[in-house]
Amino acid sequence: MYPDSPKEVASSDVVPIGNGLARIAYVVLCAFVMLLPWGEDFLIISGFSLTTWIGVALFGIAAMRILVIRQTRKPTLLHYWMLAFVGWIGLSILWTTDRDITATFIGTYLQLLILVWLVWELVSNQRLVQGLLQSYVIGTLVASLMTLYNFANGRTAAQLAAEQGIERWETSRYSVSGVNENDLGVILALSIPIIFYLLVSGKSPLIKLICWLQLVAGITSIFLTASRGALLAAIIGSVMFPLTVSRLPLRQKLISLFACVALIASGVYLIPPSSWSRIAAFKTELSEGTLTHRTLIWVAGLSVFRDHPFLGVGPGTYGLNILRMVDIPLVAHNTFLSVLVELGVGGALLLVGLLGCLFYCATRMRYLERCLWITLLLTWAVGVSSLTWEYRKPTWLLFAVLVAHAYSRRTDQRAEKEAVQSGSAQGANEESWLSLRECS
Repeated sequence: MYPDSPKEVASSDVVPIGNGLARIAYVVLCAFVMLLPWGEDFLIISGFSLTTWIGVALFGIAAMRILVIRQTRKPTLLHYWMLAFVGWIGLSILWTTDRDITATFIGTYLQLLILVWLVWELVSNQRLVQGLLQSYVIGTLVASLMTLYNFANGRTAAQLAAEQGIERWETSRYSVSGVNENDLGVILALSIPIIFYLLVSGKSPLIKLICWLQLVAGITSIFLTASRGALLAAIIGSVMFPLTVSRLPLRQKLISLFACVALIASGVYLIPPSSWSRIAAFKTELSEGTLTHRTLIWVAGLSVFRDHPFLGVGPGTYGLNILRMVDIPLVAHNTFLSVLVELGVGGALLLVGLLGCLFYCATRMRYLERCLWITLLLTWAVGVSSLTWEYRKPTWLLFAVLVAHAYSRRTDQRAEKEAVQSGSAQGANEESWLSLRECS
């Protein structure tokens, strides 16, 4: 059947071009996700990181595709909620205590919204979601191997920071160049629920091998970062294992037993005593200490909140506003407190509402996907309780992929229905042709 009008001709011509651009953009998106665990300053080219260059290329290809096909996916309620949160941040320029810093953060949040939009446009079915999750696990495996390499060569996180002109006083922790130890630990912890999900749902032996390698290397690297918050987040993420172990085949169960033995061996022979000492001090720090001065920062932040309860002091200005109580303009080291102080009650309610909607969305998914996203959200919530991650790419990537995964089921069902209807129509045409042939 040939198109009967110029409009139909044009549409039939642009479909292959649009599909080709979509495939290219998706591959670039997977590369972007894979690079995230390596740090935002990885491989500087002409003054910009490789991640930035890939992000610009991704936006350009996706925009070109939309110009060609002249249509976009309809946003969901969750997207509008994210837009409202960023809109509140934009309005804060009217009452912020430092307009320059807030303007910079507004630009950051707009870029994060673009990331959410790109994931929504390019990831529309289950297979594409799994591809993004696989890319993240591959990226974390490379980051874990880089951490192990630095440990083997005695290059501590303090030495890596010194090479960039940053002074650190702790010398027994390990990380990747340009990535804070605590950030790296949480990034690796987020990969744990994804690993167990891919082991159960995936079919590729190579991907399963990568998942097992990352499970051992990732947990070992978390111990090497000596990040207590990341370790607690990893424990929460490991809850995914008992939820899915019954669905693993016997061979995978035996491999999981071997992985546990490997983890115990790595803990005994690889993790230095200094890391164990820092981790073991967590209980004392929690009950009697300051959690590496975090409680002092939190008390100062709460004092600022009491002076600006409804509107906040503006994005990015937490450190400036606690200077009268703390000598250094430190960030909040707690995402929820940071939002409360910087965005006030209004911004905090928007964030809580968004998280509530995401949790509800996760509970409406099938069992395996429900276990994955509830565990991931809990892992994130525990991890960011000691980090300022409300404007970090992993946070918004997590939110974006959750929404895409939740709605991918509908897309797959619609495609199956169309395939069935197409098959029925084709069968009816063949039946009619055979009856005509018999009559002749």
